[in-house]
Amino acid sequence: MSEKKKNQQRKSGARSSKKKNQDPMSYSQLQDYLRDPGQPARPPTRWDKWKEDVREFLELVHLKGREKLTIMVIPHNERKIFNAHINLYSLSAGVLAILVVMTISVFSLVGKSGEDIQFYDMGLSNSQFNLQSVRMAEEILPLHGTITSYANTIAELYLKLGGDRTEPYAQGGAGQAIMEEELTRLREAVDECKSLGSDCEQSRTEELLQRVLFLSRQDNENLKRAVELSDRILKELKGREMQNLLSNTPSIWPARGYILSPFGWQTDALRGKQVFRQGIEIGTVPGTEVVSTAPGEVVSVDYDAVFGLHVWVEHRFGMKTFYAHLDRVDVGVGDQVEKGQAIGLSGQTGQAPTNMLYYELHIGTVAYNPHAFMNHLQEQWLNPPNR
Repeated sequence: MSEKKKNQQRKSGARSSKKKNQDPMSYSQLQDYLRDPGQPARPPTRWDKWKEDVREFLELVHLKGREKLTIMVIPHNERKIFNAHINLYSLSAGVLAILVVMTISVFSLVGKSGEDIQFYDMGLSNSQFNLQSVRMAEEILPLHGTITSYANTIAELYLKLGGDRTEPYAQGGAGQAIMEEELTRLREAVDECKSLGSDCEQSRTEELLQRVLFLSRQDNENLKRAVELSDRILKELKGREMQNLLSNTPSIWPARGYILSPFGWQTDALRGKQVFRQGIEIGTVPGTEVVSTAPGEVVSVDYDAVFGLHVWVEHRFGMKTFYAHLDRVDVGVGDQVEKGQAIGLSGQTGQAPTNMLYYELHIGTVAYNPHAFMNHLQEQWLNPPNR
């Protein structure tokens, strides 16, 4: 019996040793096994610990990934039960593939929707852009006329003040013909786009904007020339000779009041026909002071049935002024008067229908509109306040 028992113990020991040999060793155990028995154990570093942790984690993942799951499909009838065996590696790969496909699909749908919305918005923007372009072109046309008129007026004023006539400040000739042609084409383009409405093609709108841009550049150049000429005019006005000329020019209101009748052709209430009035009628209150509009000499004080009591004052540079329908005169012939000096009071003498002052301005033998000389800018620049 003892022999038999010993044989059984040997067999069980062999099985246990065989079982132990079948168990896998870890990386650290393997290193310990391979180390020379006489070699002392080296203390592990942080890097060794990190590598060992990573290897153990990968071994754990590998072991878990090789584990199998059984999926059973049990029908309600007596058909055979379906069994499917799948490991965690295959299951994880399938789930990852599904997630990738779903992500790509979602981004594709979002991008497609964004493109559709963008195209829709671009359609609305193009329609609104066309309408705004037509409106802008319609507003540019009258603005261009105003700028051109302003620039030409400044150029004419510069020439009248003795500017160089050889400088091409005022537009004309071939340049004016080109501008007229461009304006005609721009008006035609505006009318075409307005008639088509939202159906106006993009090419028509681009052509319209190109013409608007060309017109705007020309207006910008005209304004630059006008500003340059204005600076030259101001510089000339501040010169000694121009100051002397303007200080001796009748340029202030001869009396406080308002314009009853302007210069030019008027209907005469007494005669009932058109007459040319060489001066202006200024409505006043009784006893309003009448002043000389420039330095000069009193050359005439007289009375007649039409103008009543009136005064002539002679100024430098061949200019004369006439004041009529006066109630009183405070100067005599030969008196020297200054600009703003009182020469009498307004009244209702002669054929004046109400209390007023009749005022004329002559340069040589020609009567000019005196209201053109009574402007605010000239008063601010050159003439001290007289009342």
